[in-house]
Amino acid sequence: MIMKLLLTTILLCFCISGFSQYNFTIKANSTSLSGKKIYFELYNNHNFIPLRSDSLTFENGQIKIEGQLDQFSSFARFDTRDKERSKYATFVIDSGDNNISLELPNETSKILTLKSDVKGNHISDELNDIFTRKAESTKVNGYYKVTPALSTQIFNEQLKKLQEYPNDFGGILLLYRLGRMDYSLAFAKNILETLSAFSEPMRNSTLAKKLYDEKTQLINSVKSAKIGNQASEFKVKDVNNQMFSNSALKGQNYLIVFSATWCGPCQLQLPKLKEMYRKYKSKGLKVIYFNNDDDVVRWKKHVQSNKLDWINVSERLKPAVSKIQRSFGVYAVPTCLLVNKAGTIVYNSDEMDTELDQLESYLRKTIG
Repeated sequence: MIMKLLLTTILLCFCISGFSQYNFTIKANSTSLSGKKIYFELYNNHNFIPLRSDSLTFENGQIKIEGQLDQFSSFARFDTRDKERSKYATFVIDSGDNNISLELPNETSKILTLKSDVKGNHISDELNDIFTRKAESTKVNGYYKVTPALSTQIFNEQLKKLQEYPNDFGGILLLYRLGRMDYSLAFAKNILETLSAFSEPMRNSTLAKKLYDEKTQLINSVKSAKIGNQASEFKVKDVNNQMFSNSALKGQNYLIVFSATWCGPCQLQLPKLKEMYRKYKSKGLKVIYFNNDDDVVRWKKHVQSNKLDWINVSERLKPAVSKIQRSFGVYAVPTCLLVNKAGTIVYNSDEMDTELDQLESYLRKTIG
């Protein structure tokens, strides 16, 4: 009975967490940083943008930081910001007291040596150990050369490790961060499976619900944009600030190309796309070139300098908040979809042809 009452109380706390704030105190000590300035940043759990920045000096080997969190745990960072040998440490803090030991590492390491009594940091260390153990053999000149297959193995083992901590909010925090590292359909399903292994109070936290909604939306969007499905209708402004809808191309064959001015692979594919358009334009092919960027000036210069005479559109939003692109299950650019006269998606580069090697054969087959 006592346990049921306790869980109910915790659940109630999570339900109101969106309206609550939680006090925290960090007490850090150091022998190697005494008298030196250290920079502290507290991050938003949703997008990892700094909410707070401070600079402090270790007096007698100690610093103290106090503040508030909007959730039970958050990511934070210490940074020496030394121009020649900057060192940093990203870590988890909990509401309540956080006792930390922080030391300078050896000359070759960029990571500050941090020890904490917060369980979330223990879990984070275990996830990092999995990566190091699995990827060590791929290290060349100090850099890891992890293949997609190995990356999947690492992620799956890390997800399995998180299931060992079903009652710790730090596990939810780390699961959410892992969810930002891979936007594939399979990984989204694995994230949701791991989330289901957490206790009910954890699953009812604001961050867990956001993670569930994001991955569910991703799965549904990817499925809807698979070959054989009808292309979703959308409205967006073109480069001349006029509203455009793909419904205007009903009964025509058209490509939707999700791209961005800052995307290197997109620029490498651009000549091939321009050649395909030149070749099939007279046969009725239309191209909707979708820019995924909020820098309108840069985008317009890109259109002009590359003489892009197809349909150029943009939501004029940062990639992370693009709604139309995500409605097609696109979380990375470049991506190319071919829609036939019936409005059916007949080609999706994300499914089987990221280099567009098969695009022309699909164009010939579709246009005839």
